[in-house]
Amino acid sequence: MTTDLNVTRQGPLVTVEIARPPGNLFTLAMCGELTGVLREPPAQTRVLLLRAAGESFCLGRERSAVTAADVYTMAEALAGLNAALVTSELTVVAQVSGDAAGFGVGLAALADVAIAAETARFHFPEAEAGLAPALVLTWLPVALGRRQAFWLTATGEPLSAGEAERAGLINQAVPADQLEAAVTGVTDRLLRQPPSVCGQIKQDLAAFRGLSVTEASARAVDRLALRSLVLHDAHQPT
Repeated sequence: MTTDLNVTRQGPLVTVEIARPPGNLFTLAMCGELTGVLREPPAQTRVLLLRAAGESFCLGRERSAVTAADVYTMAEALAGLNAALVTSELTVVAQVSGDAAGFGVGLAALADVAIAAETARFHFPEAEAGLAPALVLTWLPVALGRRQAFWLTATGEPLSAGEAERAGLINQAVPADQLEAAVTGVTDRLLRQPPSVCGQIKQDLAAFRGLSVTEASARAVDRLALRSLVLHDAHQPT
């Protein structure tokens, strides 16, 4: 366990707070711990709230790796965490209280729901350091389209929280003093849904991605029929 992530649980809600201010830069150990929570959640938990201490949400990853092996290991850990956010059985809610950069933008964008303070900004500084952000480009074009993904990563131009909402990068931008209440409302609403529904939606989104409507529909028939039968049987008197 790393002291840079504070993991707490309250019933079906597990909260992970990034506690490495001022930048909340992710280390290899932090990647491993958060990935572990996502892949093997505490029993009976359904929603993971990801938030941060300090003024920034997450300004990227720690750049302490010097050898080729170290860089490769870190890249694998970052990629694994990105995948875990999308495939976890937990519904991930990101509470973005401050700026996000590079990998930090991905933490918010790959969450299932992201609510940000209106004062937060989102940007990709990698190009200024002479680096094309390959991991970012695995998901950013899907979220924003190819041209916008190119522009933001090539120029490092920041998006305001309002612009990020309009572009579809986050769900909602709210005044900073209303952020916690807005996130609590979201998590409460998600937890009122039947336990299996959100996980099934995540499975379907992953399974249907990249398929034509015809291909996706054919797969959906089996899933819908099976779930309907299970639901019907569950409501039958014993």
